[in-house]
Amino acid sequence: MEAGGASRPLHVLLTGPPGIGKTTVCKKIASILEKRGSRFDGFYTEEVRDRSGSRIGFDIVGVKDPEKRLSLARLKNLTEAQKAFKYQVGNYRVFLDNFEVIALPILDLDTDILLVDEIGKMELFSENFKKKVTDIFFGSSKKAFVIGTIPQIHKVPQQHAVLFKKLHADERIKILNVTHGNRNNLPEKITHYFS
Repeated sequence: MEAGGASRPLHVLLTGPPGIGKTTVCKKIASILEKRGSRFDGFYTEEVRDRSGSRIGFDIVGVKDPEKRLSLARLKNLTEAQKAFKYQVGNYRVFLDNFEVIALPILDLDTDILLVDEIGKMELFSENFKKKVTDIFFGSSKKAFVIGTIPQIHKVPQQHAVLFKKLHADERIKILNVTHGNRNNLPEKITHYFS
């Protein structure tokens, strides 16, 4: 039997194929929260394209301060060949230090709503990020309402499968599949959970 308020999730996670609009949904939510004067912060991962429109990498960007932006990943052929890169995903070299400089302080903030785009392969190279995310979702401390993005379950790296299975199994976490049909309505729907 559902008690009053039991339908409100503690957190919302968005999933769906790459390019479907998960980051766009997060940006629209941030815009709504800004207009409402809500206490929120977070970060998002933004594609970087060259002059011809081809994707060459990703930046990590602070939601409240988009000028706070650093390179998260770049195509291997655009990075220094002689420099050893420990962290790679596909054709991209990942700049873990840049990610941690922006993301880790944001996860420690005292805020009501936290936007985390995304909890994915590149970001989870950071053990500190993984620990903080695990604590936010499953720890005993009272943390912010999280709106985050995650990969589709069949695309989760094996070494992180346990974390994602826990996220999917937790009834307090609402996982929404972003589609072409629902992505324009999701920002309003999600912000109703904490209005």
